[in-house]
Amino acid sequence: MYKPNNKKYKNELIRRLSQEDLALVEPDLVRCELPLRMMLEKRNSPIEFVYFLEGGIGSIVAKMPMGRDTEVGLIGFEGMTGTALVLGDDQSTHECYVQLAGEAHRMPVDQLRSALAQSTTLRPFLLRYVQALFIQTSYTALVNARSKLEERLARWLLMCDDRVGGDRLTITHEFLAIMLGVRRPGVTVALQILEGKGLIRANRGEIILRDRNGLIELADGAYSEPEGEYRRLIGEIG
Repeated sequence: MYKPNNKKYKNELIRRLSQEDLALVEPDLVRCELPLRMMLEKRNSPIEFVYFLEGGIGSIVAKMPMGRDTEVGLIGFEGMTGTALVLGDDQSTHECYVQLAGEAHRMPVDQLRSALAQSTTLRPFLLRYVQALFIQTSYTALVNARSKLEERLARWLLMCDDRVGGDRLTITHEFLAIMLGVRRPGVTVALQILEGKGLIRANRGEIILRDRNGLIELADGAYSEPEGEYRRLIGEIG
């Protein structure tokens, strides 16, 4: 487990870099805004920048013909885009775009490659995050195959809550349908179930979380395992 050394940053990975590794990457980190729907990675295209998020959420979305798009991963201030580069590739298999607006520190890929080549510790550390993200995406596949829609929705809301401040999420039913890989009427029914249980309040374009523990219970084991693995591999968030 890595302790936070660089507390002026909000991104959990940058916070935990050794002073030597921070010295390698810090000169090339540029703070930037992440507006809603901004494309961070385009599938089957060279990656130009790596984003270390400090606020907001990035969605990793797998695409199929006929608009059958589904979110397969979430990135917030606990992580980074561009994990393919850490593995030695230069392009992304999936799209990644901003789901909830925020901010990040951006780094050109050539500078990250240079830092990885100069350090014996940077790649092993970032690979631990790659493993944590892989665990998250593998559980997403399991949950999508085996859990009820309302359980999947509860898990997704909890994952978003982990990555944003406050208890309000600005999101439409249409976007939720993409995130969960279902039709919009299914999202409406699932939201009504959660609202009927007093777990959330759903307004137009906004969801307010009212009972986090209740959402965890409703998720019925779909939430917490990847989160625990992140703590084991990287450390406690916050």
